[in-house]
Amino acid sequence: MTSLGREWYERVAAAPDSLAEHPVVAEAVQAHRDEALFCEDFDFDDAEEMRRRLPHLARLCLGPNT
Repeated sequence: MTSLGREWYERVAAAPDSLAEHPVVAEAVQAHRDEALFCEDFDFDDAEEMRRRLPHLARLCLGPNT
């Protein structure tokens, strides 16, 4: 697995949304979006469902639920 490295750390620190452009992150997101990995449907576009199923990642990606 490729490390994100210092260059990516600095890039993401300056523009957090740029993390979506890293190939490892893009592959991981696509793999998790693939419904074949889950036994049930999972609406990744539903923020409340994300917070319920993956609270730590949702907090990291979506921010606190206010």
